[in-house]
Amino acid sequence: MNKSDSFITTKNKFIQMKKYLKLFLLSLVFITVGACKSNDDNVYCAEIYIPMVSNINYLNENGKDLIFSDNPLYPAEGIKIYKIAPNDQHISLSFTINRRQKFIAVNLEKMENGTFYIQLKPGVIDRINYTAKIDEADPCRDYKLTDLKQNDKSGQYDKKTQVWTLKK
Repeated sequence: MNKSDSFITTKNKFIQMKKYLKLFLLSLVFITVGACKSNDDNVYCAEIYIPMVSNINYLNENGKDLIFSDNPLYPAEGIKIYKIAPNDQHISLSFTINRRQKFIAVNLEKMENGTFYIQLKPGVIDRINYTAKIDEADPCRDYKLTDLKQNDKSGQYDKKTQVWTLKK
């Protein structure tokens, strides 16, 4: 075998190797793309505890805002929200005040029935009973409030704003 034949053989091997490399890379791409699938059907539920939240506002019988008006009857800063433990101890509940959207967001325990209290000002306290059910349409099967009662009178829920309105 002369030098020229050796060069041609090496060149052919290189071309053949290049073809195999392309075929290998193309196969790798197909396998990778084929292994990918849409995650649209997968739902990831939070593994940490997220409280059930109730957004609440108070209006009078004429529809005047009693917490977020210019001169509120019950200023938001003075509101206290708590539950009562079996030993009659008052346990504060976590809540936030949303002035822009005009509601108080109360963090509740995830349970079917519960009671808490809203002290709007000293001497003005409402007992709030709530009912929640597991939402069967929710893939995470989380609780959703179904009823909120202020001193045994049902509150009005606005699905658009997701705020419970209580009348005073």
